[in-house]
Order: sequence, then C-alpha cells, then structure tokens
Amino acid sequence: MSDIFDYLDYRKFLRDQIENLRKDGRFSYRQFNRKAGFKSSSTLKLVIDGKRNLAQDGIYKVAKGLKLSGVELKFFNTLVLMNQSASHDQKDHHFRELSQFRPFRKARELTALQYDCLSHWYYAAIMELVRLKDFDGTAEWIAKKLSPSLSLTEIRRALLDLEQLKILARDENGTIIRNSSTFTTPDEVTSLSLINFHQQMCDLAKKAVTEVPSLKREFSSLTIAVSKDGFQKIKSRVQQFKRELDSYLEEETVPRAEVVQINFHIFPLTKEES
Repeated sequence: MSDIFDYLDYRKFLRDQIENLRKDGRFSYRQFNRKAGFKSSSTLKLVIDGKRNLAQDGIYKVAKGLKLSGVELKFFNTLVLMNQSASHDQKDHHFRELSQFRPFRKARELTALQYDCLSHWYYAAIMELVRLKDFDGTAEWIAKKLSPSLSLTEIRRALLDLEQLKILARDENGTIIRNSSTFTTPDEVTSLSLINFHQQMCDLAKKAVTEVPSLKREFSSLTIAVSKDGFQKIKSRVQQFKRELDSYLEEETVPRAEVVQINFHIFPLTKEES
C-alpha cells in the first residue's frame, strides 16, 4: 500500500493505490464500488479522473474500500477537503491541519519548512539581511533592523528553518552566510504559500503609504483600458523588467545598506462577460 502521508493530492494517491491493487490482480472498479457502498460502479473512476468530487459520506466510503482507519483516515479526510476547497483561505487552513500530522511532517519535513519559508514575508527579508555590510547574525540585531517588528522567537525559528533548508549556512567561524542552494516545492505548496506571501506584502505596502516618508518609498499607478493582447504584453514587459532589475542589482559591487521590497501589480477593474 502506498504511504498516504507522502501525498498532497488525494486523486494521485487513489490512482497509485489502484495500480498497486491491480498488480496483485485483486481489483476491479465494480467490486470496489460495491464493497465501499457506492451505487454506481463508475464513481471511483470519475473521482480519480477529476470528473467528480467526494462528498463527506463518499470520503468515508472510499476510506472503507481502502481499509483506511485511525490517523490515516483523518489525514485522508483533510487531504480531500484541501484539494476540493474553492477558496485560498480554506485550502490554506486544511494544509496547516495536514502539517500537524506527525507522519506527514516526518515524511515531508522539507515541504512543511518550504511552506513556512514562502508563507512569511520576513523569511525573504532575513535572507537578504545577511548580505548587508553590517550584518550581525544575532536574533537581537535582526529584531532591531526589521520593520515591522518581530519577536525573537519568530526570528530564531526563521533562522533555524533557513539553515535546515540550506539557504543559510555557517562558516568555520560560526558566522551566518548565504548559501547558493535553492529548493523546489510541490505545486500545491507553492501556490498556497506564494498567495500568503503576496497578501502579506500587499498589507505591508498599504502601511508604507502612510507610515514611510515619501523620500524612502515609491508608489505610482496607471489606470488604462487595454486589449486582451495588450494585457499580455504588459505582463511580459513587467516580467522582463523584473528580471533585468534583479540582474542589475545582483551585479552591484558596492556594500549593501538596506533591504527593500519591490512589488508589481496588474489586475482588472472590470468584469469580463462570460
């Protein structure tokens, strides 16, 4: 049997599980649906193919057919709810519930850490603070430097997570340095955590409009009617500019003095007719 705690997509889990049962010659959709309690012999296939969702009673019927019980049943139930949630807040809530299962954190420790890293604005800020000329490396120094303020507990947890992800490391003197390591995350984690990140950065930008002196910030906007082709060209130009700006700033040789956040926003103010 496939280990359910290795999965973030319940349909993929079901697909793999059925393949395992087929190898032993012990499976047929008709037999499974009958034993699980489904009236239709095609229900499970439709669910696996993404053509039908599982209602609450369907979740328990599938679990019964796969002989899931105890903590596996609870995890499967939460996984289904996360995958089928319509809103980001619901998906995010259920993923946090998944992360509380010890077998999941053991099987996908890095996934949970990556989620935390991408879901909190200050992880990225700390990664860049390391590059400042006067970087101290202590949680107390970081707390004095970051705005808005963070607790020492939050900072120490972030430093520990970033070291575990090998984004930060310590040299022979114990000094924290940036590592060249990068990481890749499952699509489900990336989409959830990046939405959290952008929401937090938008909130920080709203505060900066009134709390940061005009000489220390730049806010501008443009409201304009465009064609569908024009909209795609705008996205392309912004993405190109972002890459060019990143490359230009990475090549700077002068000591770095502060960490800034640069946001780009393009969104419709009109509804599209269906």
